[in-house]
Amino acid sequence: MIGKSKTTPEGSNSQPKRKWNWTWLILIMLAVINIIGVGAWSFENYSRANPEFCTSCHLMQGHVNSYVQGTFMDNVHKRAGVGCKDCHSTYSYWDEVQSAIKYISGDYERVLSRRKVEDTMCLQCHVSMAYQAARTDFLTRNPHLSHWPELRCGSCHLSHDKQVDYCSRCHENGGQRMTGAPIVPRAHNPWADPNAKRPDVK
Repeated sequence: MIGKSKTTPEGSNSQPKRKWNWTWLILIMLAVINIIGVGAWSFENYSRANPEFCTSCHLMQGHVNSYVQGTFMDNVHKRAGVGCKDCHSTYSYWDEVQSAIKYISGDYERVLSRRKVEDTMCLQCHVSMAYQAARTDFLTRNPHLSHWPELRCGSCHLSHDKQVDYCSRCHENGGQRMTGAPIVPRAHNPWADPNAKRPDVK
């Protein structure tokens, strides 16, 4: 009948059910995941490439200055393309999230205590002690062929401080060559000539 509305059964919903558009939902989820991924990658790249990032929270400008233009081992690593987080590699994303929370709350270590670095971290690039001993075997006294077999890398090499003349603690004539000092060879240096046959050390 014209003009008469269609009746519906009692208790039924006159509004049609809205169906989810799964295509749009999936696209939105992918976009969010992509934004988070790009943001995390950008943050990681910035924190790894910019030494000033660490000073945002910690009072360590002296370390950064030394790394950028100093005379310690840290600057040697910088010139070799080694970033802060290449050595401080145990600082994970979760650690950074926790640090951000502590920074906002003000509950964090402003002046960093000295970190203990294990030899395994150094040997990720420097191969092994036997390898280093072969590279410095031409020196009058080979600092990497010590009569103390348990001597650690950090006993002599400090990244953000002066090198330690460890041998002279006991020997008056230790003759340990310090970084940057003149080289006094006792034999031909096989590592100086790129065409020379080098020791097969692993």
